[in-house]
Amino acid sequence: MQKMSLADLINKMQTNWPQAVNPETEAILGIIRLNDVVRSTSDPIIADHDLTHTEFEVLTALRAMPEPRELTPTELYSSLLVTSGGMTKVLKNLEERGFIERRLSGGDGRSKPVRLTNTGARIIEKTMAAVVQGDRNLLSRSLSKEDTKRLRHILLQALEKLE
Repeated sequence: MQKMSLADLINKMQTNWPQAVNPETEAILGIIRLNDVVRSTSDPIIADHDLTHTEFEVLTALRAMPEPRELTPTELYSSLLVTSGGMTKVLKNLEERGFIERRLSGGDGRSKPVRLTNTGARIIEKTMAAVVQGDRNLLSRSLSKEDTKRLRHILLQALEKLE
């Protein structure tokens, strides 16, 4: 079953619930729907590389770090909005597959920083290249390069102030 377009939903809201419609709500609904559209494109690409969305996010966060590409589990939880229980399962799976390694920290026996392996770096770089191309293809179907740059600017400006 195909989702109702956001334009149709907003039109129905304007007719049947006009007090809920305003530019701010429409913008937020647009961001939510855009996330759905992006995920419907990127999740199959990520799955084709034998990763879950959360595994992709973990490997991306680690790859973005300077050498030795390492974060503590707490730093990963806070950057990915994943519960500690969920993160433990994801980290165990990534470690079993050789994408990350965990070693005891020098001073604290309780802390096991998460480090990206060369194998993990190769898989996330290959997966990210495919996701980037998918993102480019998706946005170019509806926006010019200039529109994409404006959208990027507005979103990053809002997030900078809100975060």
